Amino acid sequence: MARSSTSSGAGAGAHDHTYLNFTRMVSRLQQMILNPDEETERRLRASELEREKVETNLNHARQLLVILEQDAQGIRALSKKQERQTELVRRRDLLSRLQERLQDLRDAGYTDEDDSSEGEDLIGDDTPSEDTSSQAKPSPTNSPFIYEPPIPKHPPSFQPPEPTYSLRARNHTTDRDDLFSTADAALSTGVSPRSTVAPSKKDSLLTHNRTEQEALTTSMLAMAARLKASSNAFAATLDDEKDVLDGTSRGMEKNEEGLANASKKMGTLRTMSEGRGWWGRMLLYAWIAGLMVAAVLVVFVMPKLRFR
Repeated sequence: MARSSTSSGAGAGAHDHTYLNFTRMVSRLQQMILNPDEETERRLRASELEREKVETNLNHARQLLVILEQDAQGIRALSKKQERQTELVRRRDLLSRLQERLQDLRDAGYTDEDDSSEGEDLIGDDTPSEDTSSQAKPSPTNSPFIYEPPIPKHPPSFQPPEPTYSLRARNHTTDRDDLFSTADAALSTGVSPRSTVAPSKKDSLLTHNRTEQEALTTSMLAMAARLKASSNAFAATLDDEKDVLDGTSRGMEKNEEGLANASKKMGTLRTMSEGRGWWGRMLLYAWIAGLMVAAVLVVFVMPKLRFR
């Protein structure tokens, strides 16, 4: 018994420690991502390493959230359990907002990098081509044989570009097109090409969330069914007791009628005794005196007359 109490106390302490670490981590991430200062926002936009660190902390916070949700299912106190589950749902929504904000910062960082690389390409477009063309041309002193192309009879209206120059420009344009197409696809789909979250982990999180949602839906449906059954039972009980209540109400009405009749009779007696005034009262006293005399005669005189 002592071991079980000690183990339950240790489990509760570990759960509280995990919840404390989780709340602190979420608070730091919220301060860093949603309410950053200028220096922090600049570092998150410019440095991929900083974004990777923040995303690692987000993944760790999600793992702690899953652990806390599993621990919350074992809380026996219903009010505390509902309070903890509500708080964890709010924290999950906050983590989703943090992930979206981090993705926005990542996309903004990629856009800044693309703009800077495009500016550098536009500024230094001719110099590398000229250098490569000059380097690609063989030196006349080192070449043992110089090839001179035949002069056409009708010269063309334009000068054809050099092969090395056109080859370099074509490769450069292809690289830039690939870069911009990748960036446009990332911006249109909202998914970074450098995403580090493994698909298996995403699938497991989605499966866990779906399972929890189905469990909550099932519990809510069961609770609604129990509530409906309780309401039907209460309505049936009221219908059964309706006859008893009707009989009680009829009995009370009869009692009220009897009391009303008794009060009327008392009023009649009062009217008969006091309604005639002083003369009626004297007659009442005379009747009483006469009855007393008759009683005395019957009790004391009549037996003597019989024996004579």
